[in-house]
Amino acid sequence: MSKKIAFICSVESYKLSDAHIFKDLCLVPILLGEYLGYDVSILTTEMNEALLKQNFPAVTFQHIPFEDDYVANMNTYLIEHAKDIDIAFVIGPYPSYLSILKTYKKFNPNGKIYMKLDVNRFWLNRLKTYPYFSELLQLCDVLSSECESIQNAIHEFLNLDIKRIPNGFYELFQTEPVSYKEKENRILTVGRLDAPEKQILLAVKAFLAAQLSDWEFRLVGPMSEAFRQELLNVLDGNPFAAQVIILGPIYDKVQLEEEYRKAKIFCLTSLVECYAHVFAEAAKNGCYIVSTDVDGALDITHNQRYGTIHPTHDWQSVGQTLQQVTKQEALLGDTCEHLQAFARAELNWKQIVQKVAQYLGEKPSLN
Repeated sequence: MSKKIAFICSVESYKLSDAHIFKDLCLVPILLGEYLGYDVSILTTEMNEALLKQNFPAVTFQHIPFEDDYVANMNTYLIEHAKDIDIAFVIGPYPSYLSILKTYKKFNPNGKIYMKLDVNRFWLNRLKTYPYFSELLQLCDVLSSECESIQNAIHEFLNLDIKRIPNGFYELFQTEPVSYKEKENRILTVGRLDAPEKQILLAVKAFLAAQLSDWEFRLVGPMSEAFRQELLNVLDGNPFAAQVIILGPIYDKVQLEEEYRKAKIFCLTSLVECYAHVFAEAAKNGCYIVSTDVDGALDITHNQRYGTIHPTHDWQSVGQTLQQVTKQEALLGDTCEHLQAFARAELNWKQIVQKVAQYLGEKPSLN
């Protein structure tokens, strides 16, 4: 009988979007299962099962009803099936996991729990005041944080062994390393452009202030019509407005990859992140990273060797950095070569899950 990994969703993440299938939530258990040769199930209420099967045919979606009481429904399922789950994968130290994981351990004391913490500094500060937080973490066999600062902060607070597992990239198709000669004078940002925490207007103001006549700032991601109008108001009458290219969302993975490959600089101006997935995508494609001081920025830039970090509201300093860095071809070329080599060696999800397997004490089956 083959071993089994189950991604157990919390009540806070019971509804998985299409995008989640290609992010850490689903990729970690799916790719870990592929590497180890274990069966994989996703236990939650709602997801696009057709898309899941299209990309990962062997993965099973197990519907857990949300109605009445999701946690009670999950516990009922685990009372019967926990014994069949060798590894329980969970993400985020949410309160609902305390009851769920206690049930799992009660009915499968030998089962292993891997929690990917996925916390930023602000959430962590709140978690420290909640009594359940310590109890929940101590139920887990392996804990990981995405960046060094969070790893150190939790270790100091609870004296627990926290592994560092950064967020990586996933290739639906294989790509060749990027040559700097391929790149153009482009600055790129990718994300939900109208999300307030992304501060895209700040990034646009910084680009306009830098007055870069031979560079483009390319914006990739969805936005509301109201936000588009705000953006157009910022651009209105500015002599560099034509260099801000609003591309909207790009769902074609090949086309999105091309945007990263052509960009020399990746710009992220968020208020808060927990090691943004776009960091790994940008690094893998050799982009110099200009970022605000969010969690993960120091890690991905190797303490600012391959990027520059700014206070979260300081668009003037972001603009000054863009003005300076765009003139430094040697720095941009060196970043393209060395940051890309690091990312391709260390940040591919298929490689990252091998470390997770080691921490769990699991080895690939010989079959």
